[in-house]
Amino acid sequence: MAYKTILLCLTEIDRVPQLLAAGRKLGADHDAHVTGLYIIPGIQVYPNAGLAAVPDVYDGNRKHYIAHKAAVKSAFEDAMKHDGLSFSFQEVDATTPLLSSSVVEQCRSADIVVISAVNPDESLGAEYDFVQRVVIAAGRPVLILPRTGNAEVNYSEAIVGWDGGREAARAAFDAVPLLKKAKRVQLARVDEAPRGQMGGADIAEGLARHKIKVEILGVASDGMNAGATLLRAANDQGAGLLVMGAYGHSRFAEFVFGGATRHVIQHLDRPVLMSH
Repeated sequence: MAYKTILLCLTEIDRVPQLLAAGRKLGADHDAHVTGLYIIPGIQVYPNAGLAAVPDVYDGNRKHYIAHKAAVKSAFEDAMKHDGLSFSFQEVDATTPLLSSSVVEQCRSADIVVISAVNPDESLGAEYDFVQRVVIAAGRPVLILPRTGNAEVNYSEAIVGWDGGREAARAAFDAVPLLKKAKRVQLARVDEAPRGQMGGADIAEGLARHKIKVEILGVASDGMNAGATLLRAANDQGAGLLVMGAYGHSRFAEFVFGGATRHVIQHLDRPVLMSH
């Protein structure tokens, strides 16, 4: 089990240096091919509320991505060549203004998808719920980089959130290529059973067969939701990577997330691998 195709989504232009650093590390550590995905979104069409039959059209975001394409492509190719990585640059001229839709269409053949959290205060760039849409619909593990800071990908110390659910199990095993390179992996259980029974022995045994030594860690929420508790545990333990299942579903165009997933997406302060 290994990551051999990494889809690096270059959708947050002002975070391209951090995305490239992540792509270089993952590509080198896993001897993988890195595909740099650059999307030029379609125009946004708004129905006209007035008497005119012609709708309003906004193409500012499209122009934004067209203007930065050459610089992003050059930076990506230079970074990949510097490390001698196998790579390709994939440009998509989308018909929809939603960048997440194009990412989902392109990610099916990748082993892992790398994206950046978005700036909710920025009018240009990916849609504000870009991360949520990709995580729910990708069908692939998604590594999310934080919106601020150097966003260094460091999986020498990792925390795996565990509650016995389907999403948590998928995330744990989707993360095996990263966890195999970690020096320390802790399986975090939030608010253990009253009699002190430590869950997670079966999943720890399964990971051990992949040569991953797992410590089971019980953490108290102290009234916080599970997402905040896991982020605090990762900080307390010095973990550079948090692995967790993404709980939620899509209904029509609305994405509904559980409290833990929503909190982590909104407040992540280190790379987080999510699977749904």
